[in-house]
Amino acid sequence: MAHDEPRPDALRYLDADQVKHPSGTLAGVTVCSSDDEKLGDISGVLVEPASRRVRYFVVERRVALLPRRYMLAADTPAVLEAEDQKLRILSNIDDLERFDARRVERFSEEDAITAMFAHPAA
Repeated sequence: MAHDEPRPDALRYLDADQVKHPSGTLAGVTVCSSDDEKLGDISGVLVEPASRRVRYFVVERRVALLPRRYMLAADTPAVLEAEDQKLRILSNIDDLERFDARRVERFSEEDAITAMFAHPAA
């Protein structure tokens, strides 16, 4: 883990339907590479409440007919095409890391308070 990355215990999971953008939420948004390879659908994000930053997208994709979830770094350049419900990102399938939901707590009211009173994000 690079020095800029947060500790896993500092991250919180937030469902895609709770993450708003100007034309809706992230629920139903498909993640595609810049060459239009489908990487999966956004199921949520991992946020760091103290810095008020989304650190990872949690992407669900089917592998051998089973749904699996992966993390994809959110600091990678991306464009949200709201009309098509696509997030086009400068990543590919090799950039996905397996996501273990048991290692990350859900975003809580306490996390919201931390985010509200933390120093402004850079």
